[in-house]
Amino acid sequence: MFKFKTAFITFFPIIPDNMGSSTVINSRFKNWPNKKKLFQISHIKNVNNSNLKTIPIKRETPLNRIINLPKLIFEVFNFLKNSKNNLIVIEGASWIFYSFIVLFSFKLLLPNSKILYLSHSVESEIRKKYSNVLIFKLTKFLEKLVFKYANISTTVSKIEQKKIMKLYNSKTILYPNALTLDNKVKKQTLFMDYIIYSGSYLYKPNKNAIDTLNNKIMPKLLEKFPNLKLVLTGGGFNKKLPWVINKGIVKKKDLYNLIYYSKCMCVPLKFGSGTRIKIIEAMAVGAIVVSTIKGIEGIDLKSKNPPFVTDNIKEFNNTITTVIARNKTIKKKSDAQKNYYFEKYSMKKNTENFIRENIRF
Repeated sequence: MFKFKTAFITFFPIIPDNMGSSTVINSRFKNWPNKKKLFQISHIKNVNNSNLKTIPIKRETPLNRIINLPKLIFEVFNFLKNSKNNLIVIEGASWIFYSFIVLFSFKLLLPNSKILYLSHSVESEIRKKYSNVLIFKLTKFLEKLVFKYANISTTVSKIEQKKIMKLYNSKTILYPNALTLDNKVKKQTLFMDYIIYSGSYLYKPNKNAIDTLNNKIMPKLLEKFPNLKLVLTGGGFNKKLPWVINKGIVKKKDLYNLIYYSKCMCVPLKFGSGTRIKIIEAMAVGAIVVSTIKGIEGIDLKSKNPPFVTDNIKEFNNTITTVIARNKTIKKKSDAQKNYYFEKYSMKKNTENFIRENIRF
């Protein structure tokens, strides 16, 4: 493989790895060839090593990120300025405004560098749902420019490819969310019957899903399974409910154990964009997944039932009841499928293919 130098840019903490986007980016960075460095804006202090440069901020706010963008640009410029065959990778799991500023700064500062924009979602969809009209319109305008002027831009699924073409008339390359994973799960750590949801409560689609679990799903399940618990991981949830076990942010190995030994991972998402890495992780370790159509959107399934997919809340509850009652039988089917997802969403394989087919200088 030919030589080139790569700067990865993110606008939120990647290290430590505590959410789906950071899992994807960490995995991609580890599997990326040649000389590389990751630049992150983060409130977590003293996180630096030879392959990582952190631009510190006191709090994770848009204003703090904007103020520190010049520092990030300066650090990336110093890393690349004396090299040829430079690649600048902008990870698009933050507000598009930051990506826009960085992209056009390097179009001026390092015009011979290639800029790769890796979208994690159709951001204008999220802003339309959860932000005011001004932010939505600005996001849509800037997102169009970023897709137009990046040398290479990607999407995580065929569904999002079609959306970007329809919205912005821009062709993108398919580069699915993937992971580096040891799918051999170790010993059980939580000895009780439980279902699990993994995702930060501070992210509104996750908040809505967790509220649905607590308000519409768990009360019905507890009528039949009074000792059942709901395990939450990802942080941000501060309510005290008798059936909730709030694990907060957990290490990856602990998370995989919790997912695998659950009765099922329940994902009643009503809105979202991109693909859910936690669902891919769950299926790659052999866990049972019960999801809405939106939750599992964009993932190439080997089969269904498992995973179980329905948007009807009554059917969703009935499916979980069946999964709990027939857990051992259904778990065997999930275990039999895990290698498909392990191979299909291998970051090493997907990254090697992507670079071989698309990176040219």
